[in-house]
Amino acid sequence: MTSERPNAHMIFLPTELYMGLIKKMAASEIGRSAAILDCVNESLHNQGFVSRKIYLKFRDRYRKKLVDIVKEREEVPTIRCQEVEKLKLQRTLVMVIEQWDIHDQQWRQKWVSRAEELKDTIPEAKEILRKAGILD
Repeated sequence: MTSERPNAHMIFLPTELYMGLIKKMAASEIGRSAAILDCVNESLHNQGFVSRKIYLKFRDRYRKKLVDIVKEREEVPTIRCQEVEKLKLQRTLVMVIEQWDIHDQQWRQKWVSRAEELKDTIPEAKEILRKAGILD
């Protein structure tokens, strides 16, 4: 392998071991790399080469079911999108605060209404309500 990944190694398994690995993957519902690494982790711990703390850390990681890993990956983009939308809204509200004095009453009222909806989730919304004289 390359020098950027000195711990990466390609291995060729005899058919008998590979069949055992497939059985482990099916029984544990884990992927191929996780099955191989779990075997290595288990063996190193049993032989006393890694501590119980390290063994448990990696055991939990390598025995995580594929279904759970896929679910986690599906949830992350949704959470990230929500965070991005919140940040965009915060930036917009900051601009509203900065431009408050140069706009007319109709524009301000539109943002007061929006700030009322957001006051419990975005701090800048409360600042807009203060500027409008609704909050102290």
